[in-house]
Amino acid sequence: MNSDQLTQAIELSDRIFLKQPEQPSMGVSFPLIFSPGISHSYGAWDQEKLVSFMGFVPFMMKIRGARLNVFSIGSVCTDPDYRGQRLAGSLLQACIKHGEASGASLIFISGGRSLYTRAGSRLFGRAQRFQVTPSMVEPLRSSTAKQVQIRAMKPEDLLQVHALMEDREAGYMSTPTELGKLLDASAYSNVIRLEQQVLVAEQNGELSAFAIIAVPGTVMTPSRASTLVEWGGSPEAAALVIAEAIAGFNLPELIIPLAWQDRELAALLQSAGAMPESIQNDGTVYLVNGIRLLDQLAPLLPEGAIQADGEHGPYRITLSGETVVLDDEGLLSLLFDPLSPYRIRGTAAFDPIPLPYTSGLQYI
Repeated sequence: MNSDQLTQAIELSDRIFLKQPEQPSMGVSFPLIFSPGISHSYGAWDQEKLVSFMGFVPFMMKIRGARLNVFSIGSVCTDPDYRGQRLAGSLLQACIKHGEASGASLIFISGGRSLYTRAGSRLFGRAQRFQVTPSMVEPLRSSTAKQVQIRAMKPEDLLQVHALMEDREAGYMSTPTELGKLLDASAYSNVIRLEQQVLVAEQNGELSAFAIIAVPGTVMTPSRASTLVEWGGSPEAAALVIAEAIAGFNLPELIIPLAWQDRELAALLQSAGAMPESIQNDGTVYLVNGIRLLDQLAPLLPEGAIQADGEHGPYRITLSGETVVLDDEGLLSLLFDPLSPYRIRGTAAFDPIPLPYTSGLQYI
């Protein structure tokens, strides 16, 4: 797709995805896909008419001391009159080739339908989902002695919020300017037809935590319960922000998905009475090149811990003295899932590697 062709992509995406006239245009919600600039997305055309589209956006993930070059796929749509012609499958193959040529190791996909799994995308990672109710507000408030002011985010807070995001163990990298655009776009909140709210915890003039929360508004009819979209900073302060959000917005419940590494906040939610549901990370992931993935993760892996015979394996690792052979799915499981069956059957020489929860601010 060229930048000047994206208007048609917006029109097609709006026609397919918007379920209510009050929903913001996809062009508004997803600036990383549809704004002018270098486009990585692909489309299928019938002469001058765009009939199928696949949004494709590059990201860099920072994970402890490693950096991953990745892409995300979203806003995938085909004109109803052109379905059944395998157009989306052709676009997916074009995106995979693009990712290979770009030096990407992984492609994250906001979906798990057969279009993706037939091509080799897989469920991945691990997370927990909590349902927090008003009865848990006071236990959350009393779980810490921190004295903080909870308030709505102001424009002047942007640099501090960005710094808190950058301090997370695993996350997407962005500039403060990009963060501001994503906060304004409210992509995931708009998709589930909720209104995005950003609350911060302030102590002695400094921000100690933030939470981005999707709550019912006055314009759209919600399709999901109120949901935590993103958080960062001190877990204790974040727990206070969550408690204030439930009370301040009169929420009957707040769904909180947390990546597995967010153990401290998860423990505070459990101590308040919220029981975790174990889930995998959202969507699916395609392994572009296993050798490249291991190279990009090298700062987190002992040298020679995993041997790759080719770009898609097989991969060999020693677990508890036994050499185990893995395919792409096994490698993704061992690397990113703390509950991987390979970890259960043997001790690996490295800890599981955290990933951000993908249905957050950078949702595509």
